[in-house]
Amino acid sequence: MPSRSTTGEQVAELIRQAIITGAVGRGAPLREEAIAAQFEVSRRTVRDAFRILEGFGLVRHQRHKGTQVADFDAADIRDLYNTRLVLETAAAQRWCNADPAAPDEVLAERLGQALDRLRAAYEQLDPVQVVEADLGFHAAVIGLLASPRADRFFGSIAREMAFAITILEATQRETQTRPAQALAEHEAILRALLDRDHDRALDLITIHVETNCQRLVSIVHEQDESAVGALGG
Repeated sequence: MPSRSTTGEQVAELIRQAIITGAVGRGAPLREEAIAAQFEVSRRTVRDAFRILEGFGLVRHQRHKGTQVADFDAADIRDLYNTRLVLETAAAQRWCNADPAAPDEVLAERLGQALDRLRAAYEQLDPVQVVEADLGFHAAVIGLLASPRADRFFGSIAREMAFAITILEATQRETQTRPAQALAEHEAILRALLDRDHDRALDLITIHVETNCQRLVSIVHEQDESAVGALGG
């Protein structure tokens, strides 16, 4: 294993990869002793790794029950996406109804940069980068509210959203077949916002969010049926 100062982080990364690729299912227990033996590290190092992962919302620790992969059911997914839809449509309304004679070039530039990062992530076919860039684009949309509180609120649910989106993006069919379609959807949203086309922007955002919500709910149901086993079990 690597040097002592980074061992916990690297074990956390190994576990994270197992989670985001679906090798370890949602809600699966993570056995501290077995994982320590598997990676040839101390149990203290595994606990350090668990704390890192808990900070990212990927695992949850319950007293007397141990640590397990974070779990979402269909209701959780719908709640996350409905919250995002409220924020994004409010941002689009504010932006499109603002005085076009006084455009905020900084916010518009952030949207373009966010789309560029998403395009680069899809070119790499890296689900982790795709999740980060996807959230970055939608954070930029919400940024059109020009509300630090709204930005902080979205940040507070972003970790849960990242895990939820990761379930979607980590599946082979999504990574290999959706890049062109996903980019086209984001590009269309960007164009509508830059044109300040209120109705089109709201329609595109609503369709995009609701479609991805339903796709993710379907994947959650499929994973429930396949019942993936636990790491270290």
